Amino acid sequence: MLQVSLVLVMTGVALYAGGWMAGASALLGGLSYSVPSMLFAMRLGRLARPGAPGQVSYAFEFFLGEAIKVASTIGLLVLWHFLVPGLSWGWLLAGLAAALQAGFFAFLFKH
Repeated sequence: MLQVSLVLVMTGVALYAGGWMAGASALLGGLSYSVPSMLFAMRLGRLARPGAPGQVSYAFEFFLGEAIKVASTIGLLVLWHFLVPGLSWGWLLAGLAAALQAGFFAFLFKH
């Protein structure tokens, strides 16, 4: 949720500073990383449960899921390039950076 919150803050900054297309670009950039991350976390959460299949190697699933997450992020960035005319790459990368930095900010909220 911290990732999505930071992406929304960056989207707000982009809307204020650069207009509608800048906000849309920042949102798409952030979601390009946040959505694959959420799907990856849900998958690992299911595998960590006590009722998970015993044949599954958690380490293998982690590294495979991480590779799929990175490939999905790159694929979404390329997809936005072709689907969104007038995309602002600076704001798109700012939204992506906000989502990537969420892990560092998570330590601030730990007790």
